[in-house]
Amino acid sequence: MAVVAGSAVVVSTASAQTVDLKKWYVLVNRNSGKVLDDRAYATNDGAAVVQWARTGGANQQWRFIDAGDGYYRLQNRNSGKVLDDFHWSKAAGSAIVQSRDRNGTNQRFKLAKSPDGYVRLINRFSGMAVGVRNAAKANGSGVVQDRDRGGASQQWQLVPAGSVGTRPSSPAAGGGSSTTRFMGSSTVFIGGSMSDASANAAPFDVRYAYVHSQPAPSSAYYSASRCQDAWTSWWGCWGGSTTAPGNYVTWSDAQAAKATYQGKPRPQKYLWTWYSLRDLGDAAGEGDGPGEVKAINRVDLLTRYLNDYRFFLQKIGNSHEMIDLEPDFWGYVRSLGDPHQVPAQVSSANPTDCGSQENSAAGLARCLIDMARKYAPNTAVGMHLSCFDWEYDTQKCVKDYAHLGAQNADFLVTDVSDRDAGWYAQPAHGGLNKFWTDQKAAAALKFYKTMAESVGKPVVLWQIPVGNMAQNNTRNHYKDDKVDWFFAHMDQVANAHVAGLLFGAGQEEQTSIESDGGNLIRKTIAYHNSGGTALK
Repeated sequence: MAVVAGSAVVVSTASAQTVDLKKWYVLVNRNSGKVLDDRAYATNDGAAVVQWARTGGANQQWRFIDAGDGYYRLQNRNSGKVLDDFHWSKAAGSAIVQSRDRNGTNQRFKLAKSPDGYVRLINRFSGMAVGVRNAAKANGSGVVQDRDRGGASQQWQLVPAGSVGTRPSSPAAGGGSSTTRFMGSSTVFIGGSMSDASANAAPFDVRYAYVHSQPAPSSAYYSASRCQDAWTSWWGCWGGSTTAPGNYVTWSDAQAAKATYQGKPRPQKYLWTWYSLRDLGDAAGEGDGPGEVKAINRVDLLTRYLNDYRFFLQKIGNSHEMIDLEPDFWGYVRSLGDPHQVPAQVSSANPTDCGSQENSAAGLARCLIDMARKYAPNTAVGMHLSCFDWEYDTQKCVKDYAHLGAQNADFLVTDVSDRDAGWYAQPAHGGLNKFWTDQKAAAALKFYKTMAESVGKPVVLWQIPVGNMAQNNTRNHYKDDKVDWFFAHMDQVANAHVAGLLFGAGQEEQTSIESDGGNLIRKTIAYHNSGGTALK
């Protein structure tokens, strides 16, 4: 399987020769990236089989039953039924369904080898190959049999259920190793929000920063040779009137690329947290939360927002960066129900890049990902997990992020806590217990793992509190236990498909890398010297 241009975790897959009869598999179509699905969790004979975005559900898991002579029956985990050439048809375009296992030749399939580890499913009775009707890419498209042409819509990747990976034909696909990697690393990477001095004090892999302001009010901002003093509230001119618009991104990328460690070059990458819908809510006169969701249904505001996002992507250009898309916003969308039903003026606001997208929050998510592929092709795109209800309804989060199209991104990103536990413990801040126990940590890691496996992409933990138990619970010196816990349990971190740990203060009063007494720097050095922990 190919490696995605330094951006995607790649895991082992089964081939025509390596099917494990004890495992359940997800079958990913090469053309669409969607998976073989028992539609609507049906259990009746003759129930439709379609393709659908990966959700992690049992209705998308299949196991292979040896039928002899190199043929198999494919049994669905939800229904117990097997894949079936409906009514023993030999007609091109006839339906593939699921039915009670009768061990008929119309229920037996052999795995024909295709390039890059894909297989074709050839029915024993008809001799035809299983594919998606008309090479469609939409959810719900029917699965049929047709003459074996070897096309991408007839090729399937067998991914063990619970694995995290990406299909070889995903955007920015590159060449040839099967090693598990993310952003060029085969181990869990370490980084955070920090000064240049801190960045050079330890072998950090990644730095992160926010892009957070209202969009430029005019396209003239993007083409100007220099910023103006009146423009400095816009992120593109945060550097002042002596720099060109967008210098914040280009200068920061250049600084990270010049990082050193122990006197030797050690280039770092950036994760940019694109956090501008919060400001679009302000522009709508509504503030954050519901105001943000209302703002995306206004053509004027969404046009400005998407123009600003395009400019941001153009400043990244061909750099190998990461983008964290819109913390909190997706949670506000989820609170209103199905993201497909939350209105957004996507096609009108950006007909050039997203004219074919549906006018919904789900369409906006897909638009943002597609624009990144176009304007910043080497950048990995992360959907921010805003699942405020994860502790009691993880499956709703799984469902909603499937609707949002998170499987089209390169990774998921989420925050562990926005402030140090010692800060929260103060009576003035609620007297809350945000310290971790092994039990709390296990629950969080289980959630990350579930979400990673539901969309087939790794998780990056971001804005992890930096405090430690040697602090005195004063400003910039609050206690927390998460830094020490993570570094002491890196195998558990990797087992949850976490690809990176990014540490930083979520508010100005919190402990930072510069005020933690050197704890994070020392632990990062020790982790590096140990060889790191392999991604899983």
